[in-house]
Formats: sequence, structure tokens, C-alpha cells
Amino acid sequence: MNLKPINPNTQHKNEHTLYLGGSGAGKSQAVISNPAIPKKGRIILWDASGDHAGIHTEDKREFLKLLKAGIKRGSFRVAFAGSTVEDYEWFCGVIWAVLDGNHKTHVIAEELSQVCKHAGKASNNAAVLLNQGRKYGLVFHGVSQKPQEISKTYFDQCERKYIGVFRGKNANLMADYLASDLAAADISALQPLQFYYDDGQATSQPVLKKLRYKQPKGVKWI
Repeated sequence: MNLKPINPNTQHKNEHTLYLGGSGAGKSQAVISNPAIPKKGRIILWDASGDHAGIHTEDKREFLKLLKAGIKRGSFRVAFAGSTVEDYEWFCGVIWAVLDGNHKTHVIAEELSQVCKHAGKASNNAAVLLNQGRKYGLVFHGVSQKPQEISKTYFDQCERKYIGVFRGKNANLMADYLASDLAAADISALQPLQFYYDDGQATSQPVLKKLRYKQPKGVKWI
């Protein structure tokens, strides 16, 4: 395993995406339904609850073993089920080390608020990953039901957004974040599995997406 990413390619676009919504909004379903995430490819997950398909492990050595084998094959879905900020920093360091600008690597991170110490700058490895990973093929997908608690680095670097139902102050926060004609009342009126999707282009308005529930298949724990 390399200690740093290889094959920088500045032609890669910023496809980093945030999935935000209150409890029960269907955020993980938005990830599963996102057509930008390939069924086969380099997919790495931070997924303690088993919300996504893939081989899951809580053991760091086993995770590295699975990752090395997957990289050799070229296509894999491997998940680390960590639980602490320190675990996540380690996870981000591993991701940084295996990025290859010749291949897109999709990284899905569930419940970011649990791994952010504060709403300021992200922790060191996470900040490097978000700020510099694009040119090495990183496509980051971050999920949270508590946007007020996640580091601003994620808001700064994730141009694409899926915004589900929020109420109260968070609805106002999300209306401001979308920077569109949508009001807090529009976000409060959303139903589960309904999301406003913003593609990050200044010339377009968020699009309402109505999703259907999909059972995650192929969740395996070892």
C-alpha cells in the first residue's frame, strides 16, 4: 500500500456530495439511489450501522487486508465500522494513501457529526482528504442529520447536495446553504424520501427528487 496518493489528474471534477436531512428523512437511501455511484468500482465506506452493501469489519488489520485485495482486483466495496474521531482520522489517512488519479474512488461516510470535534475546520487527515483528494480521483459522499455539528470543510468542499426534511433552525440553515429561491418552509414541507438536489452549478436551481426505498443488498460482516 502506498503512503501517499499517485497519478494526480487536475481534470477530475469536484463531485463531492453532502446528504443532509433530519432523522428518518432517508439520507442513506439518497446515497443508494445516486446514479453517480457505480455498482462496480472502487468504493470505500465508513459505515458502522451496515446501511450500505459491502464487506464490513471493525478490525483495522482486516480492513487493510480487504482493501489491498480489492485494489488488486480493481473493483470492491469495503467498509470500516469505526466509532471514534480517532478511528475516522485513521480511516481518512488510509483513504488518502490508496487514492489513484487514474481511477475514481467513491468514499461514503455515514453520520459525519459523530466524527467532527467541532463545526470549524475538519481534523487533519479529513481536511487533507477533502481539500486535495479530487485530483487523485476522490469522490466523497458525506451523510449527516446534524448539519450544525459537522465541520465547515465539508460544506466548503462538497458542491453537490441532497437536502431532505428539516424543521426549525436547521430548515433555515439549509435554505441559506442552498442559496436558491427555496425557503425554509419548502424544506420543512418535504416528506421522507423527498430531497432537493443541487448540482453545484450557479446557473441551476435545486430539483425535487422523490425516491423509492431500496433494501441494501450484500451487507456482509466479518
